[in-house]
Amino acid sequence: MNLKEFTSTKKGQLILCCSLLALVWLVILLNILGDKFDEIPNQAKIAKARQELFRLEREYEKISADYSKNNAVKKEYRTLAGNAWINSHDGSVETTLRSKIREAARKADFKLNNIGSVRTGRINQDFFYADVDLSGNGELADVMKFLAEVSAIQPRLSWRRLDLRPDLRFRRSTAAGSANLAAAQNTVPATRLNFSGTVRVLGYEGTLTVKELKVTRKQYNNAAAIDRNDED
Repeated sequence: MNLKEFTSTKKGQLILCCSLLALVWLVILLNILGDKFDEIPNQAKIAKARQELFRLEREYEKISADYSKNNAVKKEYRTLAGNAWINSHDGSVETTLRSKIREAARKADFKLNNIGSVRTGRINQDFFYADVDLSGNGELADVMKFLAEVSAIQPRLSWRRLDLRPDLRFRRSTAAGSANLAAAQNTVPATRLNFSGTVRVLGYEGTLTVKELKVTRKQYNNAAAIDRNDED
């Protein structure tokens, strides 16, 4: 039976119609799902996705490292500022720094020969420094005690310069009859020292408040310091 004879029968016509209908549905289905087939992964798409993932991971690592670095710098800045002299909390550095040094000398029962005027300078828009020259003389133990009291001052001071030398006006004899010879040879141990130096303190004048910096040291009482200085 040829195609003409087959299509002339009802069975053949039914089969032909069903085949054409199936073909039409297949074409419609392909048109609808055509874009979906492009989304089916292949080796090229997988390789490209892996490359993009690697790029994003490297970018995330860089952002994370920058964030950690910025946080570390921010923390270091706050620590530095919190440990620095803040005029609103520690008193005016031009006057209060000298008062604190006098108080250290009083605690150590040490007589200073001179406390110079406070010199300030700008480091940047947030930080400054203040220097003051000191000089005095006394027994070694008294000098060491005074230096220890200075090191306890808050905010912490640093020594830019410190000279310690024997006070040759005061010597201890080593033995009767040999003191003059030992003194002439400059070998007699000295009991007193002359010292001179320059202390410096870092100051902060930025926008962060004492509360934001979490400053824990006690606020300086300017009035009490002025009263004590008037007695000197």
